Amino acid sequence: MSKTNQMEAYNAQIKELFREFAGEALFDAWADHFDVEFEGGKIVTVCYYGTEKVKTFQKACKADLKTAVVSALGPGKKIKMKKRARKVPDTKTRKNLRALKFFVIGMVFVCIATAILLVLGSYIQNRSFRETFYNASSIKLDGGMRVVQLSDLHNTEYGENNKRLLERVKALAPNIIICTGDMVNSATEDVSFATALCEELAKIAPAYYIYGNNEVESIYDVLLMEKELDEKFGFDDTNRDENALRALPDAFETSLEAVGMKVLKNECDTITVNNVKVDVYGVLNSNPSSFWSYSETAFLAYLNENPDHLKITAVHEPFIFETFETEFWGDLMVCGHTHGGTARLPVLGPVYTHEGGLFPERSGNFVYGRYQVSGCPLIVSGGLENTNVFRINNQPELVVIDLNKF
Repeated sequence: MSKTNQMEAYNAQIKELFREFAGEALFDAWADHFDVEFEGGKIVTVCYYGTEKVKTFQKACKADLKTAVVSALGPGKKIKMKKRARKVPDTKTRKNLRALKFFVIGMVFVCIATAILLVLGSYIQNRSFRETFYNASSIKLDGGMRVVQLSDLHNTEYGENNKRLLERVKALAPNIIICTGDMVNSATEDVSFATALCEELAKIAPAYYIYGNNEVESIYDVLLMEKELDEKFGFDDTNRDENALRALPDAFETSLEAVGMKVLKNECDTITVNNVKVDVYGVLNSNPSSFWSYSETAFLAYLNENPDHLKITAVHEPFIFETFETEFWGDLMVCGHTHGGTARLPVLGPVYTHEGGLFPERSGNFVYGRYQVSGCPLIVSGGLENTNVFRINNQPELVVIDLNKF
């Protein structure tokens, strides 16, 4: 038993004996105005907290109180009576503290229950995806054009063989489909999931695949950073070959293009939509350290040649847009990678990304939704992956971008 609990037990016992020896009248008059302190020696201190003089209390209670003390603590105890200001909370304060304690405990349980319900509700909601529509405009288009973007699927399936996802993409009737990477968790294992999906997408509209970090990490044995690439190929500023990456064997690219999906690796492809030429450029080197050194020639050619073409720049990660300032990135830019910040809070927005840390938008990172970059729209997809239990208030999404919808 703790010292405090032991003292409370002594007080309770002594006061009960005091009631017995002094009678109800004296007990009712004085019991709430004193406490007993006993350190285990021969001296027992009776602390009187009432408004009367201590001598008045001593005269009325000492004889019966001494008998109660001796009965409770044994003979030979010397009693000292002192008037003191109360140092311990009074009964009302104790009750308030007890109520506060139960309130705090209750709120903790409420918060835990709310968190569990929120996670469970988000998990259930994330079994399906939503469609997020964006509008943009360009004077290069005479009519409208629709782009559907899929990103960060990570082998997730919506229905058997992604039947529900494919049905919605087909119903949306896009002019162009762009997959902005991490559609698979690994591009060197069983890729039948990806090829089956891409085959069906390619039947709906011209379809493009841009590699994400998951494809890159499994296909290449090196990070796509300038230092690592230079070491792999033996390059420096005097002999760097931008085509070296594209020249490496890539079985995943072969399997995708065999079913009609065009893979863009620092490359541009041109198609015609409603009598307008559209250039789609896929960025492979999305790491800022190697973006210009390993793709400058191809990227600038895409931007500067055929300026009357509508330019769509597709990249997995948004880092180059955060790092560099240029007069023109394209008429429309699309990317993914961030998963929308995983969890999203009202007002505060995206909670966390690996690169940006907590509340990354507040540090200027592009995390989710629409941004303006060099005067043109950048769309960052929240992605279609739904296996993360911490994906909260951030339902997986299929991005739909309508240009000149009026």
